[in-house]
Amino acid sequence: MFIRYKQPKKPPEGNVIKHSPLLNFAYLLGTVVIISAVIFVALGFFADWLAVRISPETERKIGDMLFHTISDEEIVDDKRIQYLEELLESLPESGETTRLPLTIHLIKSDVVNAAIMAGGHVFIHTALLEAVESENELAFVLAHELGHFQNHDPTKSLGRSLVFLVASMALGIGTSESGGVPDIVFRTGELTSLSYSRKQERAADLYGLSRAINRYGHGSHSLDFFKRLEEEEQEQGRLLKVSQYFSTHPLSKDRIVILNKAAAEKGWKMEGDAKPLPEWLHCPNMEECEPDAEE
Repeated sequence: MFIRYKQPKKPPEGNVIKHSPLLNFAYLLGTVVIISAVIFVALGFFADWLAVRISPETERKIGDMLFHTISDEEIVDDKRIQYLEELLESLPESGETTRLPLTIHLIKSDVVNAAIMAGGHVFIHTALLEAVESENELAFVLAHELGHFQNHDPTKSLGRSLVFLVASMALGIGTSESGGVPDIVFRTGELTSLSYSRKQERAADLYGLSRAINRYGHGSHSLDFFKRLEEEEQEQGRLLKVSQYFSTHPLSKDRIVILNKAAAEKGWKMEGDAKPLPEWLHCPNMEECEPDAEE
């Protein structure tokens, strides 16, 4: 008896699924990016939820700890602080309160900047006082920082930073220069955080303009600081236009357009006279100025 051997038939070509290695990599990369974005958004919401629930006493302790990391050599103590405190106190609407007393610190610096920290610490750089040309501009800057505080932005940002730091350490980010999936996750978190920060800035801008209008009866000259920055940004050209996508602060031109549009929609008056600043406020070194100079 003979057994005949039959060669097995090849499966039809249509049943064989061929995957390109490049396609597989793209699919894996997309999956990692999507999952990373979801994780970081979820962690961000958790950080925000936690930040607005800490007690004012705890927030103050955190702020004091952070404040003491600043060198005493950078802190300036002169009568400009009293002027700034009085201006800041005049900005909230009637009946509006802050959960903590705000403390202004004047910082000796050539960088034009202002910031507010958890615990109610407000930092004003001396270069900013030299740069502003009217009290309306200065009031808007102070109100902008107050807006951040009222929205719990300092504690939210701190909470997000801590959450992302722990997540980064868990993923081994910063422990090697090899890159890979941990870096992809980290970059996704960075872009998610930047988008969130821009929302904070837009909200603080709108709050700042509303409080400046509340004080002076109009919003004129409040945005002059942005207008001068816009001229500088235009000189830097296209590179700056691209860089705004990787910055927490939108371009000054965009901020002006957004605020003017909001003012028009809300019927806010945007014309009026500027209130001049005290001449001694621009003094780079108060020790060289008259200590009892009149405004």
